Amino acid sequence: MVKRSSDSLIVIQVLGPTGVGKSKVAVQLAEKVGGEIISADSMQVYKGFDIGTDKIEEKDKKNIPHFLIDILDDCSQFNASIFLEESFNISKQIITRGHIPIVCGGTAFYLKTMIKGIFPENKQKKVSRSELKEIVNREGSTALWNRLNEVDPQYAKKINKNDAVRVVRAMEIYYNNELPPSELFKKTTTPFKGFKFLRIGLNMDREKLYKRIEDRVEQMIKKGLVEELKELRTLFPLHCPPFKSVGYKETGMYLDGEIDLETAVKLIKQHSRNFAKRQLSWFRQAKDITWFDTADTAKIEAFVAGEIGKFCVCVKK
Repeated sequence: MVKRSSDSLIVIQVLGPTGVGKSKVAVQLAEKVGGEIISADSMQVYKGFDIGTDKIEEKDKKNIPHFLIDILDDCSQFNASIFLEESFNISKQIITRGHIPIVCGGTAFYLKTMIKGIFPENKQKKVSRSELKEIVNREGSTALWNRLNEVDPQYAKKINKNDAVRVVRAMEIYYNNELPPSELFKKTTTPFKGFKFLRIGLNMDREKLYKRIEDRVEQMIKKGLVEELKELRTLFPLHCPPFKSVGYKETGMYLDGEIDLETAVKLIKQHSRNFAKRQLSWFRQAKDITWFDTADTAKIEAFVAGEIGKFCVCVKK
């Protein structure tokens, strides 16, 4: 029997659109290669938000350790910076145990951050994002873009004047770090430097994917999504991040009497399909992802085993 050496710095990412079946494939891979799973889902970190985030059930984990699920019991903000730090620390522990970290999720920015890194942003905010949004509402995004162009013309050229979200973010970076964004971005680092990433993309026929998404929404309703949200609203303030996510947002509209349940379900399906389409667009931009149909389990396992064999140093146990 062989045990993987802690010198084998390898991380597997299982990614793809919502509803494609990432969790099941990640568990199957973990069983085959001796892996432990790190969730890369920005909403599954919140405890209690189970049905609407489609968390994997205990019986489906097959005794494989899962991390970064249910780690927040309040409405604390979870972001890419926190994810990067936490996923690195957990990965080191997994590797020390002689196992392989398998990162599973559809939050594209989190997955990219592991590889590309993140810039060292000042956590003490001098100017809030809401203050900058007020400027946009009052003067228009072009006015804020003009200020960006004065302090960082290089970065301003990359942003459309009407792209309020990116303009606000750029100026938030500038005001709170006292550096032009283009200068701060040069300081981007990742603790995963020296790691090899195997990026496994999962996809399937578009009509089949959409059918799976719609079936999953129906199952969420049957499992008690409405009742779950009613309970969560008594425990958490409405500004809690998951309440704004697909599934909870539309169900909240139903509970507030804005729409009926049938309309809420239709909207969840529609918004989930739209989200899946955006995810695929984001992932398709990356050239380091090897794509498989979710059903091609044997091909996925053979590919991963082959890549691990090329890279990993194995020692006799």
